[in-house]
Amino acid sequence: MTEAEWLACEELGRFAFSGIKASDRKWRLVVCACSRRIWKWMVDDRSRRAIDLSERFADGLISEVPLAEAQTGAQAAWTAVSNKYGESPQRAAAATSAYSSQRHLNDNDRSNAMGSVIEAFSGTARRIAERDALVQIIRDVFGNPFRPITFLPEWRTSTLLALAQQMYDSRDFSTMPILADALGDTGCEDEEILAHCRGPGPHVRGCWVVDAISGKA
Repeated sequence: MTEAEWLACEELGRFAFSGIKASDRKWRLVVCACSRRIWKWMVDDRSRRAIDLSERFADGLISEVPLAEAQTGAQAAWTAVSNKYGESPQRAAAATSAYSSQRHLNDNDRSNAMGSVIEAFSGTARRIAERDALVQIIRDVFGNPFRPITFLPEWRTSTLLALAQQMYDSRDFSTMPILADALGDTGCEDEEILAHCRGPGPHVRGCWVVDAISGKA
């Protein structure tokens, strides 16, 4: 995929199979953020636990053993929902997304998880809107991988680190504009960084600016 194709792309599958150099952590957080958009339809606690543990695994907080256990639980939840007569397609899609989210996330897993989120919604217009939202999540996490930003060490102040960690832990990124102001106070004049902080979002765990402040890859 070229830079022009990346910037214009609206197909989730093409992103998943783009071949960009990115860590497993980044893709895992993308898929988890997408899956959380249909959290209300994950009626089986094993599905929600799979998302939580996948995020924890992404940040190196748990080993592969509990992740494998989460995979088993998510698969069982998916089977239970799929086999239950009259179960709603939204719940089935949510279970599918949860199951895909905590695997080792090859290209197929990424594509299937994000596609399942879209399948949870009825109507062409709503599905297009949801696809656009997921595309924005991908761009929030990866930015423009063809033009990496150099984040200067002097921008990484205690105030910025505290703001970034607070947003990351709470999953509340409403203070991104404040982050932009704090960056400006350090002398940061990078228009792309500041515009991203002040933009409409959505912002999720793995946001490329927040990660740059925290030194995460």
